Amino acid sequence: MSLEGLCSEREARWFYVGWSRVYDAMQPFFTSDEMREAGLDLLPGGINGTQQILDVGAGTGTLSLQVLKRAPGARLTLLDQSAPMLDRAKLKPALEGATFVLADAQALPLDDDSFDAVVSSGSLYYYPRPVAALREQLRVVRPGGSVLAMGSLQPKPRLIRLLATTFNRFPTEEQYKQWFADAGFSDVRARHISNPWNAQQYALAICGTKGPGTAQPARELPPPPTAGRTLRSLLWLPVAIGRFGLSMAAFALLGPLQIINATIGMRKLRQASAATGESAA
Repeated sequence: MSLEGLCSEREARWFYVGWSRVYDAMQPFFTSDEMREAGLDLLPGGINGTQQILDVGAGTGTLSLQVLKRAPGARLTLLDQSAPMLDRAKLKPALEGATFVLADAQALPLDDDSFDAVVSSGSLYYYPRPVAALREQLRVVRPGGSVLAMGSLQPKPRLIRLLATTFNRFPTEEQYKQWFADAGFSDVRARHISNPWNAQQYALAICGTKGPGTAQPARELPPPPTAGRTLRSLLWLPVAIGRFGLSMAAFALLGPLQIINATIGMRKLRQASAATGESAA
């Protein structure tokens, strides 16, 4: 059984307190603009500057910036449970006109049918209840609107898979598709997306539509604070700290491996590009 250490609101929040400080510098070693662009291509009809777009698990606004490049003038809402990540997004001039919401993606504090599209990158697999999170996204998107998620897939090498699933949840393509089906989406479609420097290490973009006659999900409300809930949280704290420590140990091995792999891939890509240019000359 996998530990999936960061598949928890509390442990994920702890992680991003530190990771937020280096996220924008480290992110290009893990994902790329090209990968996200390929994912955005899956949205039926694309996006335009008149639409209201919700970015769930928006972090520092990487995906939102690419949405704005495609659709200048789009009205963006960035939602994340990590205050340090959103604080960094707020510093980016291009996002000056956006709305920022600090909240749990599994209980959106947003009105029904209020967005033309919902997008996310690298967040769905963090949620302890991904189907609940998707039902919330289905609730807030307008009829005919689409929900797009991009996320990592389970690594194939056994050792890498062990480290990855100790750090966090890494679903299979079938699990993603089942989550969308269980949430109530229609016209679910998916495609593999990859970084240009490593086409063999790919992720998944998956999109579903709120079709005609789709039942409107009931709004998910955050659990009310109670003395019993607080006590259970305190009693669970030593276990949570242990889980977090193990997941960070796995990431301490996995992160540098990914950075090295990406660096080598980027160098090969530059060399191949230079060689092509020389041949053309």
